[in-house]
Amino acid sequence: MDSLSKITVMLRLKIENFLIPLILFVLLFSIMFGNVIPLSIKQFLYSLSLFIKDVLIFLLPIIIFALVFNSVYKLGMKAIKFIFLIVPLICVSNFMNTLLSYVTSVSFLEKNFVSKIESIKMGILPLTATFTIHLPKIISNDVALLLGLVSGLLFSLIQNNASQKISTILEQCTKCFFKVLMPIVPLFIVGTALKLQHDEMLLTISTKYFPVLIIFVFSALSVVTLEYLILARFNLSKFFLYIKNIIPAIITGFGSMSSAAALPLSIKAAEQNLRHKENAGIAVPSIVNIHLVGDCFFIPMMAITIMISLGIEIPNLSIYTAFALHFILAKFAVAAVPGGGILVMIPILQKYLNFNAEMLGLITAIYVLFDPIITACNIAGNGAMAIIFDKITDILKIKKIQKKY
Repeated sequence: MDSLSKITVMLRLKIENFLIPLILFVLLFSIMFGNVIPLSIKQFLYSLSLFIKDVLIFLLPIIIFALVFNSVYKLGMKAIKFIFLIVPLICVSNFMNTLLSYVTSVSFLEKNFVSKIESIKMGILPLTATFTIHLPKIISNDVALLLGLVSGLLFSLIQNNASQKISTILEQCTKCFFKVLMPIVPLFIVGTALKLQHDEMLLTISTKYFPVLIIFVFSALSVVTLEYLILARFNLSKFFLYIKNIIPAIITGFGSMSSAAALPLSIKAAEQNLRHKENAGIAVPSIVNIHLVGDCFFIPMMAITIMISLGIEIPNLSIYTAFALHFILAKFAVAAVPGGGILVMIPILQKYLNFNAEMLGLITAIYVLFDPIITACNIAGNGAMAIIFDKITDILKIKKIQKKY
């Protein structure tokens, strides 16, 4: 059993390591050879892509419940009194960054960097699916999120063998879900990529995104840099010390596309940057999945870019605010694995921004390709949030809880 577990872990790591090259291959293959692929095969792959999306949306409420339950349950076990401090901090930070992403997108993208294209060229019949399967919706993601929060808090207070067993089972289920999901992400993308290629949109859209990446990196890093400067009280030596300590975690996250993989280094950096080192073991694991500066900038910015590219009217501030509120709530259900940030956002993009299947496939592909940079921004932001948390607990004179890692 031990050898089998090692082999499984090695295979999963190989899949994750080759995920970006595989996505690149899928997109390049669709651009170069899409015209010679028989129509029936393209229709089948597109149908398969839609099926994967439908299954994902069907299972997401269950996964959201499991992820939120475990996050709150574990946090409650060790530091339940900190929930009411750290959760508002995370929500405010995510919400403000999501709004900044909207302001940046409206100010720069529409006027300067992204031009409109036709969604379907004249004379080209859009690619259609050969089969569709509509699965019933058990509960909404919002209800699943609320149930996860409430039940996680209640079970953390009970603290018995049954609650621990339930937590373990749910954790294993979520791990199994993402282990199965990651290898089929390319299948989800290839169908939508062929759809975009067939409708003569893929190459035209893809050439537009490099300037958007530059704006994203500049925006996200500017916010994080300003946070570190303020936390260092504009003392450059202290500022560079903060950055020096967090860089190993950033590099690890960039290479692995996973904040979880960089967690030990993130905790070590926080211990070096925080006044009260014991807070590092509380703050960093609590925010690793849910405080995501990179996601808050990249996903809305790329969503608006796609809408502009396709000639779709971008949402006004009231609609976007509703989107942003659900967006930050969904962050509590994000898994710190490659591509995890975009997967739970699919229903929100679909509901509030009216994303269709090919738009969802496109943003998923772009997200996975840029995931190393997004993850690096997330880790840098988490390092700053840990310092903020430490300073606020110091001001409020909250008694720290010892935790060993």
